[in-house]
Amino acid sequence: MNPTTELLERLFTEQVARAREMSAEVKLLEGPRLFDRTCRVMMDGIRHRHPELDELQAQAMLRWQLDLAGQLERSP
Repeated sequence: MNPTTELLERLFTEQVARAREMSAEVKLLEGPRLFDRTCRVMMDGIRHRHPELDELQAQAMLRWQLDLAGQLERSP
């Protein structure tokens, strides 16, 4: 089932509303949680695309991807 544009917009609006209601402390704690979640999702993708990699190799690929993302963010 593919979500409709209307559903995606409503979910995004609700997410923004929840974020605006958060205290500064909660927002500060969300950064590391979001990073951990992102890393787990990235590792799932790496494992799916490269089932031949062992855990250390998958972690190395994750670090490489994070480094690349950082370089792209810093580039003009």
